[in-house]
Formats: sequence, structure tokens, C-alpha cells
Amino acid sequence: MPPPKKDAGDEIRLDGEGNPIDDQPLVQRAVDQWPLALVLIGVAVGLLILAFADFKQGSLILGCSVIFAGALRTVLTQERAGLLAIRSRPIDLITVYSLGIALTTLALVVPPPR
Repeated sequence: MPPPKKDAGDEIRLDGEGNPIDDQPLVQRAVDQWPLALVLIGVAVGLLILAFADFKQGSLILGCSVIFAGALRTVLTQERAGLLAIRSRPIDLITVYSLGIALTTLALVVPPPR
């Protein structure tokens, strides 16, 4: 659905940095952040498993969650990616994939406890 057209008399509200303020309700803005929510759920599960159960499995889930964030950033547009889109797409992808691959590799390389 296209955004409503502004009349010449309508004023666009700006924040302190000169960016337009979004007039969507808070619930709608939160629902629009589903990619970040999925990644954060995976990170939280990984951290819980890492802290209370198995270091290797938790680290692996944590690394896979970060790689999943990169995959979402790859396929979603700038607007749909929400808060996963921080910088330009190439910078985001290089950073997130590098971190995810490093975490996953370390999780696989660490020897099991004796």
C-alpha cells in the first residue's frame, strides 16, 4: 500500500538530525523489525545453551544465528531489513559474514573438554 500523499500544507516532522519522524504506531514499527527479532532469538538461545549446557553447541548456534543475519541482509531490501541494515549492503555483508564464519569455525575447532 503506497504511503498517503502529503498536501502542500502538511508539515514533515524532523528529529534532531534532520531525519523524518515515522508516524507509524509503536506496535507496527516493532512488527516491522521481524528480521532482527529472529536473529536475536537465535542469539539468545545460543547464549543460554552456551552458559548452561554445552559450550560448543551454544557457540555453534550463536555463529549460525549471525550467519542467518547475513543471509537475511543479503535477500531483504534496505527497508525490509530494518535494523539489520546499518551501513551499506557490502559493508554489512562483509562484517556479518566474517563474524559468523569466525564464530562457527571457532566453535568447530575448539576441542571438547576433558
